[in-house]
Amino acid sequence: MARTTLDLDEAVLRQLKARRARENKPLGVIASELLARALVDEPQAPGELVWVSQPMRAKVDLDDRDALWAVLDAD
Repeated sequence: MARTTLDLDEAVLRQLKARRARENKPLGVIASELLARALVDEPQAPGELVWVSQPMRAKVDLDDRDALWAVLDAD
């Protein structure tokens, strides 16, 4: 495991130490687990929206009155 130095807020460090006491794990392991979880839960950027469309036409000849009534009367 790589080593590094972090400047932590005092309140955060107190919470990490309390967790270390509860879980009986090294401070670095607890910090690493929490950071890994936070990075995985990071919201992902939404993907590109692809708009699909096609030309629309009447499904019946609107000038043909009989055909129009046949469609309207169909159940």
